[in-house]
Amino acid sequence: MPTYGVVLNKQRVRDVGLFMEGRYPLVAAAIALTLALLTVALVPGLLGSEVGRALAGLSSAQPIWLWLAGVCFLCSLAGTAGAWRSALGLVGGRIGWLDAGARYGVGSLVNSFAPARLGDAVRLTLFSRALDRDDRLWRAGGSFVVLGVARAFVLALLIVAASIAGALPLWPVFVLIGLSGAGVLAAMTTRNRTARTHVAHLLDAFRALGREPQRGARVAAWVGFATVARLGAATAVAAALGVRSPLIAALLVVPALDLAGTMPLTPGNVGLTSGAVAMALRAQGVGLTTSLTTGIAFHAVETVAGIAFGLAGVLFLAPFSSAVVRRRTVLAVGTVACAVAVTAFGATVFVDLV
Repeated sequence: MPTYGVVLNKQRVRDVGLFMEGRYPLVAAAIALTLALLTVALVPGLLGSEVGRALAGLSSAQPIWLWLAGVCFLCSLAGTAGAWRSALGLVGGRIGWLDAGARYGVGSLVNSFAPARLGDAVRLTLFSRALDRDDRLWRAGGSFVVLGVARAFVLALLIVAASIAGALPLWPVFVLIGLSGAGVLAAMTTRNRTARTHVAHLLDAFRALGREPQRGARVAAWVGFATVARLGAATAVAAALGVRSPLIAALLVVPALDLAGTMPLTPGNVGLTSGAVAMALRAQGVGLTTSLTTGIAFHAVETVAGIAFGLAGVLFLAPFSSAVVRRRTVLAVGTVACAVAVTAFGATVFVDLV
């Protein structure tokens, strides 16, 4: 009879199967992207004098603020993983906190190198494995739609705050509230209906919301936490580059990034994220070079955080021959990672004191 450890390892093999099957194209994309970034870093003039000055301006960033931004990005990733976990619970999915973070992290790793947010498809597949019926993809897809509704509601609140601060117009709120209202209407009209086809299971999450609205508040709370953490990251990056009124700047940047995220045409959203940040800051009157530098720094720190979170997720989901090997591997990797982080922190933050 197979032991629990063997069964768990087999489940993890199935869960990461989709990710591992596509590892070779992903690795090729990662290598190509890395070479391109190294080329730009070594020869910034290839992208023009303004971008060259923006890259050179990174040397003036205050490291302590960038480290704080990295912590905020990690908190945002953890909060979004919690939102996915809560949304999956609407359709009967039962998954642990670390497991949810790992599955979400694998998607973050894919999104760091692949275009078109392919990581979301990986996440949907991995999270759907926590469901035990043939229609699990439809049910998990419905949970993903609920997440979208929650994001629209939280983004509407953020834009209201930005509008009060004079940073953004108020009209997008009406569009977002309309999307949220459509979700509420779907929940109310389907709560007493039973799904009779596979496609109808797409509304299972909304049925659950109609019966237990407080569970939707839990999803929205996690999305709100993730959004506040990302707002903190944007504020920290702006402060690191000396942007005037960094919180106001962050209130402009985060909604702009949500819009840019709907059109992920480049691998890892390279260029689009930095451009969205730069355009938002330019609208506030920030100089072009400083805007570009802030956008590049924001994208770099967010990418590093996503890769680190994703690698931790791959390690968690990876199959091991035994629990002892698993503990030793995690301990060894964790020790090395902590040592590298502490060394990097000391070399950047305390370099002036040495």
